[in-house]
Amino acid sequence: MSITLLLVVMLGGAEPGEAVGRRGVATLASAAIPGTGQLLLGQPVRGEIMLWADAAAWTVWLSTSWLSAVREEDARLAAAVHAGADLAVRDADYYRALERYDNSDEYNEDVRREARERYPDDPDAQRRYYAANGCLGSAAWNWDSDSSRIQLYWRTRKSARAAGLGAQFALGALLLNRLVSIIDCAFFSRESALSSRFRVQPTAGRLGLELRAAF
Repeated sequence: MSITLLLVVMLGGAEPGEAVGRRGVATLASAAIPGTGQLLLGQPVRGEIMLWADAAAWTVWLSTSWLSAVREEDARLAAAVHAGADLAVRDADYYRALERYDNSDEYNEDVRREARERYPDDPDAQRRYYAANGCLGSAAWNWDSDSSRIQLYWRTRKSARAAGLGAQFALGALLLNRLVSIIDCAFFSRESALSSRFRVQPTAGRLGLELRAAF
């Protein structure tokens, strides 16, 4: 079975015939797509493992990011329906407060307490602090039941946070896979017979890198 792998690397301003080191090109390729550098150096097993790992990490990141956003939106809609929350508010602290307090009056009492502690001898500063941090007017809320607050809102946001954490781990895996691929290409992968037919095909403003290998 013969396999032809054609990778085109765009190098702005490259002059025809400019020498390009195989290992350097492979290292740069690995920074973009882990595993491609290993394929260029004739290490198909390593390359395929890293390519599959990258695809898996991308799948996990996309799915968990989507799930986190959907679950967060579900929670906010529940807050609007069962507590009268104002979804026009974008402050993350507002939605955290909806988890902890049955209504905005309880929350505002804590804000008043904080204002008195921060400015014990300045009533005007206390009022300004309360006006800036209290949930007043359309931002007020009142949960219709503890079940709604806990089951429909808190648990849904908890699942959104768990999905978001999974997305962060997947992002870390994407970065780690690139780092491993770069280091492997730069220091550990040896050029095998597979790369013996590697050649540079210069064209105007572009270098075409072609690898033909037979298995």
